[in-house]
Amino acid sequence: MNSAPHAWWDFGYAGIFGCVFLEQVGVPIPAFPALLGAGALVASGELSFPVCVAVAVAASLLADGIWYSIGRARGSKVLNLMCKLSWRPDICVSKTKNVFSVLGTNALLFAKFIPGLNTLAAPLAGITQMPFLRFVLYDGAGITIWALVPLVAGAYLQKRFAALETQAYSLIPFLPWICGSLILGILIWRYVNRTKYMKALRMSLLGAINPEELKSLLDQDGDIVVLDVRDEISAKATPVILPKARWIPYGTLAERRGELPLDKPIVVYCDCPEDQGAVAMVDMLRLHGATHVRALHGGLDAWIAKGFATSVLTFTS
Repeated sequence: MNSAPHAWWDFGYAGIFGCVFLEQVGVPIPAFPALLGAGALVASGELSFPVCVAVAVAASLLADGIWYSIGRARGSKVLNLMCKLSWRPDICVSKTKNVFSVLGTNALLFAKFIPGLNTLAAPLAGITQMPFLRFVLYDGAGITIWALVPLVAGAYLQKRFAALETQAYSLIPFLPWICGSLILGILIWRYVNRTKYMKALRMSLLGAINPEELKSLLDQDGDIVVLDVRDEISAKATPVILPKARWIPYGTLAERRGELPLDKPIVVYCDCPEDQGAVAMVDMLRLHGATHVRALHGGLDAWIAKGFATSVLTFTS
């Protein structure tokens, strides 16, 4: 590379690798602008296009491979960590898992372009025990498409607006501050919104039922409906269910609510770290006429932690 000032681009291929890898493992460093800038350097002859593509694919595959391995080893527990990091975990994780359940392997081909799916696709592939070779082939194809878009765009823009290059260089000393301010602003916005959401969530859980109270009602053979709203991926990863419970996945409950006796007491549980899915379903059932519906505080994990009995959850093809 020549001596022209490119700030962090002076790291060349190592800089591209680092940006892509860090973004894909979860650090809030945007890789798309890095690849856009790399495309501009390709157009000016300072970087090789094939090498840039190879480096981006290798970095992302390495990060995705790590998440795939964690998902395969730890199962749905790894999603609880991601759930805690999301400012609206009931939406981010559950809806993304539903998309992956429908599309399966094909989701990897465009996952990098979709927020949420980009982060969760690799661990979900591991959780669902997708064969590693298939994962690498489909994920690698998706990464290649994702990397080509900003690289080609950057090369095109560099040639199209070469006359603005000198003016652009004058902004380089300020880029770290601009990027840092944007990232900080996004993090503050997410923190404020998450704080509001978690406060509302905890208020909703004030009326939740605890595992001991629910067990007592079940032992008394009380007239109560217990509802498991875990999505299919989580249910298959931990195929157990509370005694006498019915499994209706989160994403299908809206269309299947007619199967439920809304005039009877209903207890809803999930496996979310903050009972987000259960609370969302409680709210929905109340809107549709449920007269006495509560979330199980702590969900399936709390029930199992108490040593209470569970039944095997079977799946029909």
